[in-house]
Amino acid sequence: MSDAAAGRTVRLLFAVGLLISVGMLLRSQVAGDQLNLLARGWMLAVEGQWISYGNPMSTGGKAPGGITSLLVGLPLMVWSDHRAPSLLVLLFHVLAYLTLDGTLKRILSPRERVLLSLLYWLNPWRVYFSAFLWNPNYLFLFGAVHLWTCLRQRERPRFWLSFLHAAGLALAFQIHASFLLLLVASGLLWWRGFFKPHWLGGFLGGVLASLPLIPWALELVENPAILTDADKGFLGRGLIYVFPLLRGLIYWFRYASLAVSEKIVDFDFSDILGSDPWLGPGLTIATTVLLPLTLILPVLANARLWRKRVRHRWRRELPADATDRAWLQGYAFWSFIAAVIVFALSPTTTMMWQGLILLHAAILPVILWAGALGRTRFKPRVERGMRLYLVAEIVLLLLIMLGSPQYRCSGHDPQGRDSFFFPLAHDHPMLHELNIQSTCPWPLNQPGKWWPDVLPVPGE
Repeated sequence: MSDAAAGRTVRLLFAVGLLISVGMLLRSQVAGDQLNLLARGWMLAVEGQWISYGNPMSTGGKAPGGITSLLVGLPLMVWSDHRAPSLLVLLFHVLAYLTLDGTLKRILSPRERVLLSLLYWLNPWRVYFSAFLWNPNYLFLFGAVHLWTCLRQRERPRFWLSFLHAAGLALAFQIHASFLLLLVASGLLWWRGFFKPHWLGGFLGGVLASLPLIPWALELVENPAILTDADKGFLGRGLIYVFPLLRGLIYWFRYASLAVSEKIVDFDFSDILGSDPWLGPGLTIATTVLLPLTLILPVLANARLWRKRVRHRWRRELPADATDRAWLQGYAFWSFIAAVIVFALSPTTTMMWQGLILLHAAILPVILWAGALGRTRFKPRVERGMRLYLVAEIVLLLLIMLGSPQYRCSGHDPQGRDSFFFPLAHDHPMLHELNIQSTCPWPLNQPGKWWPDVLPVPGE
């Protein structure tokens, strides 16, 4: 495949992925986490009040820092609709892909560049999280910036790249706790000689990006309840119980496959068909059975990567004359080791979104392995496999757009596992002015039911 042909293919796949994401964005729904985020944005955009802490965390307390209030509130100042912040999420995803493609196209072959568009841009995990409002959905850009700034500082430190690297870590910290995966990866990559940070640039970037933590710290003095509950879980839980660690590592392989979460493929098409007694459940069963078969690709690719790292004495620092491809292999390997460390120490069981910040690293072994096979006698099979994988991806993405719980209004069981649209204790102008009730109405004014944590109760 020539560079020109690869460029045309990449642009076409980019357009297809973008159209699907826009379709998902138009159909995206507002569940409990989205209401909490929109309430913070509403308080900033309409009431002029900046909430200095983020959403409730699984370990108790609130996420530190008020960056989420800015990420949600600023788009609402431009477009008063619940989908406005999701447009910013999609922009983050576009920038993430363009950053990766621009960084890696000088290293990857034309065919491997197409593989990047298949395995990253059209990745069903990424596309699913590109079109609705949620903290983890912002993290893809920070992962891409991490790889870019590390690779550009492979040979010598650079002030502005270290500034961006540290600023990205500090901002990601205020969005979601899974920033630890990038932080630990940075430490390991520096230790093994994969990048050389400019310490002053990194310090200044980290300090500047941490300024939104000052109001949070002041709020913490007045309201200690916003701090994470130390009694929920304990460090090393994944190592002691093993299952939480294994679950996290399995997601590393799943991110580079079509084996998306069972929640994503819980299909229902009654929005379109009026009733859906068999199509949705049938496709849910089919995808649940068939999609895990694609796990064989990342498993084989990672096995090849680990063999190469062991054979080349992985405990040594990166040789000065190592190729960029060897650097990418090492980046993926040490990112995986970072995941092992973080998941082993995590006080909670790893959920499907908690490793997404490393998706860009999880796909690298497959790209490099398939690219190597494409330079052998298996080239025709690799090309056929890419075409088949593309068709399967697009079909899966269309099914997700039309029938996945996050992208439909009908077919939700209020008592079930996807408990969207459960009753709210009150009504509020935000629900109407952001077109939440006109998109898919919530049951309102039911005393004793749930209410967003920072949204004032009308009349009080």
